[in-house]
Amino acid sequence: MQLQPQVVITGLGLVCPLGNSVPAALANARAGATGIRPYQSRWCDPAQPHLHQRVGGTVVGFEPDVVLEPRLAARHEPATLFALAAADEALAQAGLAGETGDRDRFGCAIGAGLAGAELWHRALHAAYALDRTDEIARMAAIQITGTAVTGALAIRHRLRGPSLGVANACASGTSAIALGADQIRMGRADVMVVGGCESSMRGLLTYASFVDAGMNPTRDPVGACAPFAAGRRGFVLAEGAAVLVLERLDLALARGARILGVVAGSAMVNDAHHVISPDPSGAPWARAIELALADAGATAAEVDAVSAHGTGTPQGDVAETRALRRVLGARAEQVPVSATKSMHGHAFGAAGAIETALAVAAMAEDVVLPTINLHVADPACDLDYVPHRARRHPIEVLVKTGFGAGGVSTALVVRRTPRPSVRRGVGPRAAVDAVADSFAF
Repeated sequence: MQLQPQVVITGLGLVCPLGNSVPAALANARAGATGIRPYQSRWCDPAQPHLHQRVGGTVVGFEPDVVLEPRLAARHEPATLFALAAADEALAQAGLAGETGDRDRFGCAIGAGLAGAELWHRALHAAYALDRTDEIARMAAIQITGTAVTGALAIRHRLRGPSLGVANACASGTSAIALGADQIRMGRADVMVVGGCESSMRGLLTYASFVDAGMNPTRDPVGACAPFAAGRRGFVLAEGAAVLVLERLDLALARGARILGVVAGSAMVNDAHHVISPDPSGAPWARAIELALADAGATAAEVDAVSAHGTGTPQGDVAETRALRRVLGARAEQVPVSATKSMHGHAFGAAGAIETALAVAAMAEDVVLPTINLHVADPACDLDYVPHRARRHPIEVLVKTGFGAGGVSTALVVRRTPRPSVRRGVGPRAAVDAVADSFAF
C-alpha cells in the first residue's frame, strides 16, 4: 500500500491585531501584548450609535494601497486585502512566489465566516439610508461570495489547482487548513495556499447578529477578552488574516525548503446539539481531537501543547476544558493550553488560521504563547492555561482546536518534524538526516 504524502508547512503569513507580519505578531504575542483596542481602523466608525461594542481586535498600520493599486483595492473587502498581504508573505517565505513550480498543481483553500460584511453594510446604507441603489458597487454581489478571496489569490499567484472557499463559522480557518492538506494527501495538488480572513467587525449587521451569541458588550479594552477566567463576559470581535503554505514533503526537501511543521492529522465533526451553545459535556469536541490524533498516527500521551479555541464565553470555555480533560486524561494538567484570542480577539473565519500560524511560529522557538487577562481562573476551567507570560516548552506534537456556530468542530494535529518513513528508497537514518537538514532553528 502506497503511503500518503506528508504535508509540510513551508510558509506563514499574518495580518492581525498583533502585527502585520509573522515576526511582528509573534514578538507581540510572546510579550503578552494586546491588539484589542478602541477602534482605530480606517474603515470603522466608532461613533455609530448602534454599536454595542466599541473595542475590538483591529488591524492597524495596514495600507491596502501597498497590496493593490487604489483603484483595484477599492473593489475588495478589507478581508481580501488582508489575505492577499498574508499570502504574499507566506509564499515569499516558502520560496514559491512568482511562477515557481507547476501552478496547475498549486491550489488554495481559504476560510471566511462572514464574507462581505462591510459590503453588505455599505449596500444597505446606500439602498435604504440614501435611497441610492446606484451607489452599490457593481462587483458587490461577487465580492460577498465565498470565492471572492480564493479568486483574488488565484489570480495574483497563478493558483490553477483546487480552489475551496470554506464557510464553516468560527472553524472556517482550521477547516480550510484541514481541507487543503487533504487535497495534497489525495494527490490532487502539490502545494496549497490555505488559511482564513475576516473583516466582519466592520459591518453593523455583525453586531446586531452577535449581541445574543456570546459577544462581550464592553467598551473597555482592558481585559476585554479573558478566556477561562472567572467573570469572563464573552468574545471580542476581531479582524485579520493568516495564510499557510502547505506542500508535499518530498518536493519541499528536493528544493531545500525550510520546514516549519507538518499538518499530520485533522478531523471535522458536528455536535448535533444546538445552533449556538456547545454540548456542555465537551464530548463531541473531544471526539474531534481524538479523530485528528488517530489521523496523525499519534496518541494523547504524545501531545505537548494545545492551541485552544478559547473565546472567553462562559459555556464554550468550560466545554473545551472538559473536552481536553477527556482526551488527555491524567496528563490534562501537565499539558499547556494557550488561548491567544485573549490578545488578538475573535476573528471568526480567520481565528483558527491566525492561531495556527502563531502556534507554529512559536513552536519553532520552543515557546508556548500566553493567555493574558487570566487573573483568577474559573473553578470549572482548571487546566494550565499559561497565564500572562509566554513559556519555554519543547513541542513536538501540537493540537489546535476550532469550534463554531451550528455545532461544527475541527481539530488539527501539527508535528514539528516529519516522520522519516515517508521517504522510501532510503534508509531510516538517511531520511532523518535529510529532514533535519531542512530545518533552520
